Amino acid sequence: VYAIADLHGDYDQAIAALRLCGLIAADGSWAGGNATLVQTGDLVDRGPDSLKVLELFRTLRRQAAQAGGRVVTLLGNHEALNLEGDF
Repeated sequence: VYAIADLHGDYDQAIAALRLCGLIAADGSWAGGNATLVQTGDLVDRGPDSLKVLELFRTLRRQAAQAGGRVVTLLGNHEALNLEGDF
């Protein structure tokens, strides 16, 4: 089980963290096998690539499931603020 928090729309750091954990390959695809990745919220805001980070985790969730792994994304306070219309 791996946990990553507060990526805040920073795609490059998201990739770096996932590579450091051995969860993605050089091409950005899931390499974690049956590992579980929990992202504890705040995928969005502050950084320039919130949408790109969201798409990355959506793709990894699908790929991990196909490999017997799991990607869980939790709502952080920044996602909650966005849902309330506070951007």
